[in-house]
Formats: sequence, structure tokens, C-alpha cells
Amino acid sequence: RMNISWVLADSCVIDPTVDITELKEIGPIWGSWRTWRGCQTDNVICHDLKKAQELIARNFQNNCNFYIPNSLWTTLDRPERVNLYEGSFIDEYQPEEIIAMHLAASNSDIVLLLGFNWADRPKNPNRLEEHKFQAYRSLVSHAVSDNPDVQWVLVNHLDPIMKMFSKIENLTTDTMENCLGLKGI
Repeated sequence: RMNISWVLADSCVIDPTVDITELKEIGPIWGSWRTWRGCQTDNVICHDLKKAQELIARNFQNNCNFYIPNSLWTTLDRPERVNLYEGSFIDEYQPEEIIAMHLAASNSDIVLLLGFNWADRPKNPNRLEEHKFQAYRSLVSHAVSDNPDVQWVLVNHLDPIMKMFSKIENLTTDTMENCLGLKGI
């Protein structure tokens, strides 16, 4: 049996005609804390100290596999039932997406990417925002390229993907309908 995981973009909204249970029958769902309420994310990443404090105070870790940076764990009084990861991001664009990609890839043969928009787009006139997006794009590219034994699939990505991503051999696109056919593989 192949190990398949879903990784959700922070802004992912699952089509209401798709049963989340069907997605989970294919593989676990990874994503940021922003995805949990709408998508019932199994493995939730939070890289922000204040948000992690708030979620732990509400015992959020009892609802999912909750991941925070090892560097925050001590600061938050070593909460129980919280998973840790190494690494740091400073003012990065969507760090939880990048972390979810790495964590999902660590135990998957196929990673299905849902809700991502990696189409070419014009440069942002705000230089700081453009810099953050360029760094994000580079981190995404490395996450995929650094895991060449993982097949990465952008699900329902309608526009052509960015040129830099189109050259990555282990990144493809496919429809939700075809991905739902992976159940039981």
C-alpha cells in the first residue's frame, strides 16, 4: 500500500460536494491551524507563538495531531500531546504550508496538494510582499525537489503552473476526481 497524504493551502476551501471522509480514506490531511475548522485537518501546524498559546489554552491538541516548533515548546511550558518540529522561519509567507509539505513528505509516497495557486502572476509592486512571495516560492520548490522519491500532485490547479515549478519532474497536476480514485491504493 502506498502512503498518500493531503496538504492543504492556508486558504483552502474544500468543494462542498466532496466528502472530507473520502479524502481521509485516501490519506491523512496536513495543514495550518487555519484549515482545521473548515477541513477537519488531522495534522495541524502552528508556527506562531500567540496563536499556539491560544490554541493550547483551549486544549486544541486533543482534537488533532498538533505541531509547533521545538523552540516554542519550552516557552509554552512543555504542553502535553503536542508534536514538535525543528526549524525556524522569520517573517516568511505561509510558513505552515511549507512545514506541512515537509512533514507530509517525510512519510508519504504521494502528496496531494489542495487549494494552492502556483500560477504565474505579475510582480507585486510592494517590494516586501514580492520578496516574501519569492522566498515562499523558493521554499516550495526546495520542499518538492528535496524529496525526489515523493510524487507531488497539485489537485484541481486550473491555470498553468509557474515556469520554475513546471521543470520539476516529481510535480504534476490532476483532477480531484482522479485523486479520489486513489482510495485503497
